[in-house]
Amino acid sequence: SYQNLFCRRCFSYDCNMHGNLPKPNLDIQAELAVEKEKNGDWNELDQLTQNGKVNGSSLVTNMNPTENAMATTISAQYDKGTARKKRSRQTFESVPKEKDELLLTSLQKSLCERVFIVFQGDVDKIATALDTHRDAVMEYIEEKQIELKDPKHIVDSKKKKKETTSMKNYNLAWLNRVKDAEIHPAFLPCDHDGPCSDQNCSCVKNAFFCTKHCVWGAKSRNFFRGCTCKGGKCQTKSCACFAAKRECDPDLCRTCGACTDTPATPATTQRCANDNIGMRRHCHLLLAKSSIEDAGWGVYTKHALKRGDFVHEYLGEVISQEEAERRGRVYDKVNRSYLFNLSSDYVVDASRKGNKTKFANHSSKPNCYTKMVCVNGDIRIGLFAKEDVEPQSELFFDYRYDVAMDNDLIIKPGKTVDWMKNPKMANKISKKYA
Repeated sequence: SYQNLFCRRCFSYDCNMHGNLPKPNLDIQAELAVEKEKNGDWNELDQLTQNGKVNGSSLVTNMNPTENAMATTISAQYDKGTARKKRSRQTFESVPKEKDELLLTSLQKSLCERVFIVFQGDVDKIATALDTHRDAVMEYIEEKQIELKDPKHIVDSKKKKKETTSMKNYNLAWLNRVKDAEIHPAFLPCDHDGPCSDQNCSCVKNAFFCTKHCVWGAKSRNFFRGCTCKGGKCQTKSCACFAAKRECDPDLCRTCGACTDTPATPATTQRCANDNIGMRRHCHLLLAKSSIEDAGWGVYTKHALKRGDFVHEYLGEVISQEEAERRGRVYDKVNRSYLFNLSSDYVVDASRKGNKTKFANHSSKPNCYTKMVCVNGDIRIGLFAKEDVEPQSELFFDYRYDVAMDNDLIIKPGKTVDWMKNPKMANKISKKYA
């Protein structure tokens, strides 16, 4: 159950958003880890081995924190009593006093074969990673006759290409496909044997960038590598993340300081201002009677807003497009609707579940706008200030009900309902349905 219910995108069990994702190809993951070890990405482990000591704390490497789940698993700690705690601080050259200490735990046995492949049979590194004695590792390897396998998926290239975040290095056809996409399907990390291409990569086909959750990760040419902003707040198109309608990711953006301040509070020390949805840095909203006559409730901002400021995330129940069509027909009869297209597969309905943003009213000349933003691989809806807004002003945005959508993924005609013609009809049953 732990393996089947674990979501490797949000690192939680029994995830309601992503469901049971397919397991990644472990052979590819192992070969990618071997490449990282060859490139010196695990220098901390080399230093521990050279010093002849096993560190009892978690291993610290210079690789991306969530880029390779295997590294996190290898450095997992276990507590099997005081004897093992003392033994973990011994040097490799020391000899255990008891024979039982040469036996690996069930966790170490399950990891040993994969770690053997990653470190290409280096017993000292394996023992360091598993936090055990090298003799115990040698005994288990000989018992199970573990041998190295030739790589099947990755061809070792002599020239190591320098990683860069410039958009010039992306496939131009793939990049244009991402820019021109009107709406996306639900995102699923790609999982295939060969390198990403038009034929086998679901991310390329669906106009997505590959993410750290995809099987090839940074090895893919379609992998989004974040930004390298050294000035500004990552709120202009000079920032690769902002231009791609993505929030800055601390695993990828190493220079802008994203996600360093405390979540759910305004950023005060970090420079990056492109992490608001993921870190819940929304402004203070007030709920009161709308300034539009007979329009019901409205949303007001407590403090002044500058153009481009993040207001709040539009939240609600995530339902299918089919269920949204059924509910939409009911909502149109009573002139009330909180439906918002999230993707070609799903819709956000804030009627029963949502936050204060669902009370923001429609206007053809709004002071706010909505934007679909990719946050950690998920598409989320953000509400932003379109202009400078005075404190205690009501917030509006364009619902775009009358805008038709016609593409390969979804076809939706534009609608003009009664409340758009006459605000007084809001929450009232139309005459034609009475």
